[in-house]
Amino acid sequence: MKQSTTNLHFLLMNTLIATLIWLASPSIQASVNQATSTQNFPIQEYEAHYDIKYFGITAGESVHRLHQRKDGIYHFESRTNPILKFLPYSYVESSDFIWENGNIIPQNYFYDIQEGKRSKKGNVTFDWVAKVVANNVSPKPWHKPLPDNIQDKVTQVLRLRYDLIQGNTDLVYTVAEDDEIKPYAFRILGEEKIASAIGTFTAIKVEHVHRKGHRTNTWFAKELNYLPIKLNQIRKGRVVGTGEISALKHI
Repeated sequence: MKQSTTNLHFLLMNTLIATLIWLASPSIQASVNQATSTQNFPIQEYEAHYDIKYFGITAGESVHRLHQRKDGIYHFESRTNPILKFLPYSYVESSDFIWENGNIIPQNYFYDIQEGKRSKKGNVTFDWVAKVVANNVSPKPWHKPLPDNIQDKVTQVLRLRYDLIQGNTDLVYTVAEDDEIKPYAFRILGEEKIASAIGTFTAIKVEHVHRKGHRTNTWFAKELNYLPIKLNQIRKGRVVGTGEISALKHI
């Protein structure tokens, strides 16, 4: 069971494609250190549902939701829960961000992850005045200098989508996670027709190679502003987990 939940963790936390949104958001509020932009984010507000399978067996559902709050801040969240109650896992990740001058400016990244007996919960904040990124809620609090153009674990998915919309192929990002800052690199593998529960789309296949050699492939639908519609993770040449879109609505 520990191996199963670990595999699901790698699948669900590295896509988005982790990854994944629901209206009920965490109560933590963003600490906004600059004026809220009135510019509209080029990706339309939406809610997408994904069926998660483990070795071909439906194991859970992941819901992603992007919306703009009344104060102008954008909120993007993913919630993943098992369909089978005996599977001891759940994932909640969210980000509050500003869209300004073609840039996603993260303000607050929240996570609440349960995997069997293991759990972690925290909040990464971005102080753009003091140029500090910190996690004071973690069991091991930390703070570091804030790099330019940094993304968090959730907004890096939106940044990737925006770059695909713009036709960019240099898909490398600096990402703040719960306990560290690290680079994320993606590679475009080609274009494919993908049939899904909501229709057939022309999709760009993008690969991410994890530090341990695991590979996550994600298909982004061109007709849907490069929304992720399918993903899989490969370990030792074998597909261990998949995610496929099952429903979509625009808000």
